[in-house]
Amino acid sequence: MSAGEHDVSTGEYPRPDPRAWEGWEGWETPPGVPDQALLELLAADAAGRAAALLAGQAMAPEDPLVDAVRLLATAAGAPHTAAAARLTGLPEDELRRLVLAYRHGGTGGVAAALAPTPCGTEEIATAVAEVHRLRTMAAGELAAAEGTITDAGAGVRLQFGPDARWYPFTLARTQWWPATGANASAGAAYQAGLRARSRRRATG
Repeated sequence: MSAGEHDVSTGEYPRPDPRAWEGWEGWETPPGVPDQALLELLAADAAGRAAALLAGQAMAPEDPLVDAVRLLATAAGAPHTAAAARLTGLPEDELRRLVLAYRHGGTGGVAAALAPTPCGTEEIATAVAEVHRLRTMAAGELAAAEGTITDAGAGVRLQFGPDARWYPFTLARTQWWPATGANASAGAAYQAGLRARSRRRATG
C-alpha cells in the first residue's frame, strides 16, 4: 500500500493532527458571517422547521421581518435584539413591541401591530357598534378608520388582523402596546384591552 493511502478493509484511516485547529486561534470572524451563537440559533430553527415539515405540519410562509420577530421571541433569540435592530433599521423598542405582539397573537399579531388590515364599511360599522355598547362613562368619541378603532379616553385601540381577528392594544406613554385577547368579535377584543389597561395601571 502506498504512502497516504488507507486500508478500507481494516477500517484504518489517517487521523487528523489534534493540534491543527490551533492555527485558527485568534482569527476574526469575516464581515457578514454570523457569530457562533446566532449560527446555532439558525441551525436549531431550521431543524425544527424540517421536523415540522416531515411531520406534515407545514408552516405558513412569512416575510423576513415577521420571521426575525419570531426568532427574537424565543429565549435563544432575545439576546440578538440589538443586532436585529441594526439589520432591520428598526429601533429596539419597536422590535420589543413586535415580539410582544408575536407572543400574544403569533404572526397575525405582528401583522396587526405593523399595520391594520383594511376591512369593509359594514364590517367596521358593526365592530364600532359592538364597542360602543360596552363603553361606560366613556370620555370622548370613538375614532374609526380602515381596520382601526381607537378609544383614546380608555387608552384602548383595536387593529384588524389578516386572520379576521381584532387585536387589542393599550396606550403607555405615547406608544400602543399589544395586549392579549385577540378575537373575531370587536367587543370581546375591546374588553380584553380594558382588562389589560387596568392591569397596566395597577402595576404602574
